[in-house]
Amino acid sequence: MSTVAIIVAAGKGIRAGGKVPKQWRTIAGKLVVDWSIDAFKNHDLVDFVVVVLPANKTLDRNDVITCTGGNSRSVSVYNGLIAAKNLAPDKVLIHDVARPAVSEDIITEIILAINEETGAAPGLPISDAIWKVSDGEIEKTIDRNFIFRAQTPQGFPYSKILEAHEGQSNQHAFDDVELANKFGLKVILKTGHRDNMKITTPEDFIKMSKILVKKIGYKIIKKVLD
Repeated sequence: MSTVAIIVAAGKGIRAGGKVPKQWRTIAGKLVVDWSIDAFKNHDLVDFVVVVLPANKTLDRNDVITCTGGNSRSVSVYNGLIAAKNLAPDKVLIHDVARPAVSEDIITEIILAINEETGAAPGLPISDAIWKVSDGEIEKTIDRNFIFRAQTPQGFPYSKILEAHEGQSNQHAFDDVELANKFGLKVILKTGHRDNMKITTPEDFIKMSKILVKKIGYKIIKKVLD
């Protein structure tokens, strides 16, 4: 059983501020994109990594497969799936490049949960009250017991999510879990982690820098103890 990870890095990343898109900025000594790539390249259960890039960008490393993204996240993911087709993978993980602190444990849990008929994705429960608002007026409070914050990597049987992307045509989906659901593929929830946050704002870079520095320190200590 082979597994490919697709890292979606074709976005503009402008909300995070700075002169360059967030995936090409350095944080804790490495580019954001390299942190995300290495999380999967260094995982024993991941066989291949595909990185989806903007049309005008190249990657200065030869240990991954690259392809060009499209004008939407959905198109970029589809391009990544096509780039992985010749690898004949059984499982695929689709990951946001802006989540560079994804842990080995989360990746493992998602891979092991995937089978021929089932996908898996990490998420976190919501602790705040959730309101439904219309025209600035609070209409009602949503039961937060059924609400979770989505994270990545989102994992699927490769052939099934490729089929879903090929058949989506006018189907709109916010992420690949929603698309999978629309095509009848069950996706189970696995526990995410607060460190697996997505860099979206300038403030997030400060938070992520602390997370990654802590991660570096843990790896050094573990290596010494081993």
